[in-house]
Amino acid sequence: MESPFFPIGLREVPANVRIEELKEMSFNIGPVRVQAAFANHPGICVGYRLFASDGSIAFFPDNEPHPESVSPARPSSGAESPAKSYAQNENGKLIDFLRGTDVLIMDTQYDTDEYKRHTGWGHGCLDDVVALALRAEVKTLFLFHHDPRPRRRQSLPNAGPRPKAGCHAQRQNSTSRQPREGAAVELPALVRA
Repeated sequence: MESPFFPIGLREVPANVRIEELKEMSFNIGPVRVQAAFANHPGICVGYRLFASDGSIAFFPDNEPHPESVSPARPSSGAESPAKSYAQNENGKLIDFLRGTDVLIMDTQYDTDEYKRHTGWGHGCLDDVVALALRAEVKTLFLFHHDPRPRRRQSLPNAGPRPKAGCHAQRQNSTSRQPREGAAVELPALVRA
């Protein structure tokens, strides 16, 4: 049990796993153009954006927006520090990468209170993820994180209208949704919506 395969080793995964090292940050799979971008997560982690004829979808299963640079709810000390400048620059790169994507599926493991105890763990805070999606002009945001604890499986869907309220308060043409296991989402339907 070690990084990057924590919490379980590959031998414990009940599947036939084949790993192919990512050598390029941009490539094609048939007619789909794929771009990768580094995520903020311990160890090396990337997210992907897939471009198809009907639109684009981005998937960041493990990402923590850099603190103190995205959410307007975060108080600012007013002083520019090298760390804050770095955080703003890194989030700016991610916002540019995601700009205008039709569907974003992003790690949103924590609410604001939980995040205070888990800063730096590499997983998103609800307020920061919504703020990042709004700044990137994402059309549909799916709040996601796999956490096998029963309480967590139930609490993320109960985030309720809060993310949508954030979208409306910013007067953006964005929406957020709670994914569910086994659901299918058709990109053309979301692009037309």
